Amino acid sequence: MSRVTLANLNAPALATWLMMVKHPEQGDEVNGKALCDEIRKALKLHATGTVCFFHDGTGMVNARIGYANAFKELDRELAERVTEVVCATPGPIPRMMLYTVATLSKRSWSIFRTRAEADLHMRMRGYSATDYRDLLEGTMVSLRVPGVS
Repeated sequence: MSRVTLANLNAPALATWLMMVKHPEQGDEVNGKALCDEIRKALKLHATGTVCFFHDGTGMVNARIGYANAFKELDRELAERVTEVVCATPGPIPRMMLYTVATLSKRSWSIFRTRAEADLHMRMRGYSATDYRDLLEGTMVSLRVPGVS
C-alpha cells in the first residue's frame, strides 16, 4: 500500500458542515469572543452533524493571547463535533497563537502559511473549491454544506 493511500485511510471523513472563518487584522480578547459567539450562534441553528473549520487568517497581522483563549474555549466546547481544522495564516504571531490552540486540541489541525497551500489540502481531502470560496465582504463566519454550497 502506498503512503498516499495509507494517509487517506487515516484522514477523517468529510464533515457534514464546513465552517468558514475570516479573521480580523488585529485579534484581541473582545473580537475573539465576538467571533466565537458568532460561530456558536451559526452552529446552534444546525445542532447535528460534524464540522470542518477553515480559518482564513491571511489578512491577520497580530493576535493577542485573549484571542487564542477564546478559540481554546470554543475548541473544547465543540471537540465532539469537529473533524478537523484547516488554517491559512502567514503572519508569525497569529500562526504562533494557532499552534497554541492546536497543541491543546483533541482534533487534527493543519496550519499553512498560504491560502494556496490550505486550498490544496482541502481539495486533497475531497472538498470542492466552491465549498470554501471567499466569504462575502463584511462576513466573518459562514456555515456551508460541502458539495452544495
